[in-house]
Amino acid sequence: MLDNYTAFVKKTEILCKGLYLDENLLDHYRNQGIEISYGRKGGAGPSGGRYFLFENRTIVNAALWNDPQKSNLVIKENINGYFEIYDTNNKIEHSKLKLVQNPLFYSPEYKTSDGILMKKIALVHGIDCLSSTIYQKCVYHGCGEGCKFCGIELSLENEATIEEKNYTQMSEVIAAAKKEGRCNHMTLTSGTDETKDKGAKRYIELLKGVKNNYPNLPLHVQIEPLEELSYIDDLRNAGADTIGIHLEVLDQHIRDIITPGKSRITYELYEKNWKHALEVFGKNQVSTYLLTGFGETSDDFILGVEEVISLGVIPYITPVRSIPGINNLPVTNPNIMVDIYSKAAKLMKAYGVNPLKSKAGCVRCGGCSAINDAYKSL
Repeated sequence: MLDNYTAFVKKTEILCKGLYLDENLLDHYRNQGIEISYGRKGGAGPSGGRYFLFENRTIVNAALWNDPQKSNLVIKENINGYFEIYDTNNKIEHSKLKLVQNPLFYSPEYKTSDGILMKKIALVHGIDCLSSTIYQKCVYHGCGEGCKFCGIELSLENEATIEEKNYTQMSEVIAAAKKEGRCNHMTLTSGTDETKDKGAKRYIELLKGVKNNYPNLPLHVQIEPLEELSYIDDLRNAGADTIGIHLEVLDQHIRDIITPGKSRITYELYEKNWKHALEVFGKNQVSTYLLTGFGETSDDFILGVEEVISLGVIPYITPVRSIPGINNLPVTNPNIMVDIYSKAAKLMKAYGVNPLKSKAGCVRCGGCSAINDAYKSL
């Protein structure tokens, strides 16, 4: 059985590199009843792929490539429910991974009462985190200033989702997911609109409706920093249990290039929002996505991470990676990433921040980052 540290290191490598899947094997796996295909075609944020479990139940979100030049980690035979992952550089077995199967409600016969495919309303992230982008458009994308790693409107173009979801649709999908044991907490995210509430009012209506139907379901929301901090109180009162206020990139110069629209939001406003959110949501319930791999030094990155942690905010650190339809982005060195995760985990211990106590959302799921795994391995 894998120990926590070994699983952490191997997971980090897969997060950085992804896995090569030979197209010729797709039918072979399908004949075994294994439905596996290439990763995300859109969606919000920096991550996307398929979820796998290591032998010790560590979860990883792996990008799947059809180009062997993309990764030296190759998916081979499926034996006793586990794919063998072969490292072509070192000529050894890298790991054994069990594919997390898609839920039944992804099938076309599952529709909401208004006739929408349930798969277009919400998806399962990890094992039991139901996730939905409640508003699939973004003001920055619309004016050509969208984040370089984000494919939020690609999903609309691919007709994989609808523009806006309501709490009735969401509640119906939650019911279907719960029947399969695939919804123990939920992530709600959104593109940013032009209003001063940044979409908070849209969240509030949906949160109230979902919480009314499922009062014990932990809910996570993600929103930009707000000038009017009272909206954070309103989100909590409407039923949100955790909140993500995502900086994404620490270095201001890189922010200007990678997140041209959002880069105009000052770090000071982020800090103001984080502090208020911690007062409202409580310890270990406020997080921020931090991407690395854009060319910043790891020392500078860790200095920024410490500043975030010192406030009490959980840094949900991910290596940047490309998705279809977006220009190729750099590949992060796994050894550097392991070092970053290890240092960040030690800083969290030192400042009394514990990602394992997050009630809902990305941090609780943990599939797209190895920060929880680094913390466990200390």
